[in-house]
Amino acid sequence: MQTRLFSLLKRYRAPCLCLAAGLALYLFATLRHPAQNSLETAARLPRNSYGGADSRYDLIIDGLGDGETELCLPVQARRYTDAEFAAAADRCMEKLPLVVLNGNASLAEIRGRLDFPALFPEEGLSASYLSSDPALLDSYGNVNNAALTGPAELTLTVTLRDTPAREGLRFLLPLTILPPATDPAAQRTKDFLAYLQAEDSRQAIAPELSLPREYQGHALRYREKKRSEARLFLLLGAVAALLFLLKERQDRADAAALRQRQLLLDYPELVSKLLVLLGAGMNARNALLSIAADYSAERQKKAAPRAAYEELKRALLLLRAGESESRMYRAFGRACGLRQYMKLASLLEQNQRTGVATLRTILAAEMTLAWEERKNLARRLGEEAGTRLLLPLFLMLLVVMIVMVVPAFFSFS
Repeated sequence: MQTRLFSLLKRYRAPCLCLAAGLALYLFATLRHPAQNSLETAARLPRNSYGGADSRYDLIIDGLGDGETELCLPVQARRYTDAEFAAAADRCMEKLPLVVLNGNASLAEIRGRLDFPALFPEEGLSASYLSSDPALLDSYGNVNNAALTGPAELTLTVTLRDTPAREGLRFLLPLTILPPATDPAAQRTKDFLAYLQAEDSRQAIAPELSLPREYQGHALRYREKKRSEARLFLLLGAVAALLFLLKERQDRADAAALRQRQLLLDYPELVSKLLVLLGAGMNARNALLSIAADYSAERQKKAAPRAAYEELKRALLLLRAGESESRMYRAFGRACGLRQYMKLASLLEQNQRTGVATLRTILAAEMTLAWEERKNLARRLGEEAGTRLLLPLFLMLLVVMIVMVVPAFFSFS
């Protein structure tokens, strides 16, 4: 029994250690903080500090009645006396001028946003703010001085409270808002533009505007900035290059689709020729050589190239290079890349290795299936061609309707 217990403990060592640790922590917490703290007869319950939330105590009372009585007692946070509240508010206002600056030089040189604290944690007081000019300075500290041309003085009213029930104390804080800081060069350009506009108004009766040769002790020279269209040619060249790249990609995709379609169309014919030659007593190798030779003769008569026969010719070149017949079949199937050709190559390779007694029967069934697939492909291609012809027909119909409706419309009008 003891051996089995040790075996179980060894097997479940990690879960047991977790349970033991949990039990030890539970005992430690229970001994350190008992679930029922014993209070004195005249017990004292501590309050939260100024501005804090109310506390809640779950009490068990002996002597209130028969047995023990449980109740939940909410205890308010500590409150200021009027004098203490005024002193705490004064301390907050001493801090406020430094807290709100947020990078500004002083309260008399405000150019950017102010940081209005909503709470003073040390004193436990909340604050709200109201500007005498909300359009220039809102209650969140945002400064809207973009349109200012000079200093603007306003008053910020700060209201401090410790509780919502107490009427807050209000303090007035004078502020001076300045226009946004400008770069000297930008300001000089702005002033010169204003000077030129004034000159334009003064010389309005003259046929030409005479620009000054000197401004604030600096000699001036002028040249007109022309809008260059050369960048347009660069953009056109980039667009043309992109279009050519897209066209090449589309041409490759179209060529791959056309090749796949030709392979599907040539497959039943190739299987049919192979079946006829096998029936005439040829082996698979000689039959494929004969098919390739017939195709080469047709090509000499300017016949169009066919993808399946081109791949067959390239595969037969491996035989002349000394490769095995099995490798030639595998190369032919992989080069065509379609399931039908891979199946045909597998049959021919298996026949070359072990001999397949029913090869002709299998090829006959494959030929029948291939001709059915070719019929379905031809039907689908015909449907696609008919769909593509609908757009020109609709365009022609639109032209006819315009020719008929426009004269009638003008005759009525």
